[in-house]
Amino acid sequence: MDKQTDTVTGKFVHRHVSQLKVLARLMEHELDAAKGTAEVAMDRELVESMLDTLEIFIEDVAGGESGARAAKPAVAEKPAVTRLN
Repeated sequence: MDKQTDTVTGKFVHRHVSQLKVLARLMEHELDAAKGTAEVAMDRELVESMLDTLEIFIEDVAGGESGARAAKPAVAEKPAVTRLN
């Protein structure tokens, strides 16, 4: 079962590292857009989203392998739909 644990852990890490890759590309884009200036101007909502992404990543990774094992539910739940009128 050691190989199975490695597979689950590998998928867990790969899925969460992809969030950081998107964040890094966004930051690269913002730096490229501000070429020729010493300052980078970004929208507050964008910075808040970047911070949220980092916080989620830290929380998920801090859970480590136990979080990866616990993330797999025994019974799949049907997603709920919320409608706003």
